[in-house]
Amino acid sequence: MCKERNLFSLGVAVIARNSSATLRRALESVRPVATQIVVVDTGSTDATPTIATRMGAEVYFHQWTDDFSAARNLALAYLRTEWALVLDTDERLDRESFDQYCHLLTDPTVGGVEVCLVSALGDATYAEHRYTRLFRCHPTIRFEGKVHEQIAGSIRAAGYTIVSSDIRIFHDGYREVSLEKIERNIALLEQELAAQPDSVWHRYHLGLAEFARGNLERARHLLEPICHSPELSLEQQELATIRCAQCALASDDLLCAERLLSFTSADRHREGLRLFVLAGVVAAQHQYHAASTLLQMAPVCQSGLVDQEQRALFAERLVELAKRRSRPFSPDAWEPTAQWRSVFR
Repeated sequence: MCKERNLFSLGVAVIARNSSATLRRALESVRPVATQIVVVDTGSTDATPTIATRMGAEVYFHQWTDDFSAARNLALAYLRTEWALVLDTDERLDRESFDQYCHLLTDPTVGGVEVCLVSALGDATYAEHRYTRLFRCHPTIRFEGKVHEQIAGSIRAAGYTIVSSDIRIFHDGYREVSLEKIERNIALLEQELAAQPDSVWHRYHLGLAEFARGNLERARHLLEPICHSPELSLEQQELATIRCAQCALASDDLLCAERLLSFTSADRHREGLRLFVLAGVVAAQHQYHAASTLLQMAPVCQSGLVDQEQRALFAERLVELAKRRSRPFSPDAWEPTAQWRSVFR
């Protein structure tokens, strides 16, 4: 247990709608550390409000207005604690890591704490991102943006610093692709980008959403001009570049894909994904042995962004092709079919 936990009060802010399947587990993960839990329900037709109440949360109701910041800021307004933790209904706080870093909340200069959000992507892959989810309750610290809302700007504007931590929040919401959520986010991002046409942030997220929807041409159009924008973090620049390379590979623009992948990432997950996509580019150029070698490299085998079952199947296929090509009078057997193209999506 965190020795400093009695030196601060922590409120948990949740927005929910038809979340009866996941809400209980989310709230159970924070009950041991929370002084107060607020759940803002945006229109549930299931047992979400009842579950929240039984778990000890204060439940308030808000009509959904296609604005995540509005709902989150309402939840913050109901908190009476010194600190706020924002949690989604399909997430769980890792309490062990919280206990290791909760001493940061006793530093009077700190206004926000970045946490590591670990998102499951299907059953075989996962992604890690850093977000400021833990911050001081302050009347001017509020979220901005209808979707992919941000809090960091208002924390710094209030005169506080933001520190990094390895507090982990596990997110299960991406295990199954929800076309409804993707379409909703695209619609909101289109509105934001129309209002702020020069916003690199909204262009980036819209590009990723279009990629997730399978609209690769639009995704590439949105992402390629901002791949190296200083307004994006290094993580975002690298991911945008890799996604553009995947789009280029899907359209047989191999030279462009190879050019886009001519960097090295210090992050093992993104480096593994870069090498995995590069293997697809190399294989499309009939360099089967080289592609197979890439797939056996440690970053690829250790990357949470790479489906390891697909990697193993693809590596096995490349070994077969390399052997076949080494035989005299054997025709080249690479077939860039939809099945293999989809591996790199």
